[in-house]
Amino acid sequence: MAEATLMNFVTVDYPTESDMEVSRFRWEESRKEYLPKLQENGLVRFTVLRIWNKEGIFRLGYWYEYKDPEAYAACQAVWQDIEKAGKARSPIKVFANRGVVLEDNKLSDK
Repeated sequence: MAEATLMNFVTVDYPTESDMEVSRFRWEESRKEYLPKLQENGLVRFTVLRIWNKEGIFRLGYWYEYKDPEAYAACQAVWQDIEKAGKARSPIKVFANRGVVLEDNKLSDK
């Protein structure tokens, strides 16, 4: 697997748990179409997290790892297509954070 040099972490807050679940369902329906395109453009890892330590908040976290800044830029058109196709019906709050890898400690179970 290619090493990632650019990371992106996004959290999305939904007004209700139902809105969050609908968003997950829509992604599950379309992921087979979009993930290969993203991989071709340099996305090397994509993880979805349910943030559970915030009581009363319905939040998902999305962790993206890109091969390099050029791969990030190449994937933006695909992400825009995904956003258009799955436009949220209720207001959501999106918080994006991007960074380059300064230290990466891969720890084993040993």
